[in-house]
Amino acid sequence: MSGYADRRLEYGPAARAVLRLLLTDLLDDGPRPMRSALAGVLAAPGTSASRPLRRGLLDTLLAQETDPGVLDAVLCAAARTTGPELRVLVHRTALLLVRTPEGAVRLDRTLAELVRRVPGLAAAVAGWLADAPHVWGPLVGPATRAVIDELTGAAVPV
Repeated sequence: MSGYADRRLEYGPAARAVLRLLLTDLLDDGPRPMRSALAGVLAAPGTSASRPLRRGLLDTLLAQETDPGVLDAVLCAAARTTGPELRVLVHRTALLLVRTPEGAVRLDRTLAELVRRVPGLAAAVAGWLADAPHVWGPLVGPATRAVIDELTGAAVPV
């Protein structure tokens, strides 16, 4: 289903109306594995043609999602975006994740892995921490800080 949704998001406006209804229902009431798969599709950058619908549907998902696995999928897909959208999406997802019982630990583990394997992400997160330590400091855990320090050679503010 997620592959189908990813392809259909790129179609014209007529296909999008039906797709929006279908995906909204799945995001509202679908099983966790389905919401996780769709979260990865919706948080992916997509093309300029599909980006507004992707973001609108992602907003629908994030407005009510509390499952750490689904939020983790959003975070992993968000790491493939760039520019200001990356910062906004990682921050929004991180705030939602830390509100869940296992969220802070899961956020640190996932973000550390992403920082290690996504080119440029370590430098980006280090920059966010330097620019707004009061915003990012509570969200970026010790494992992520250690990986950033290892990869960039710069001590990450605590």
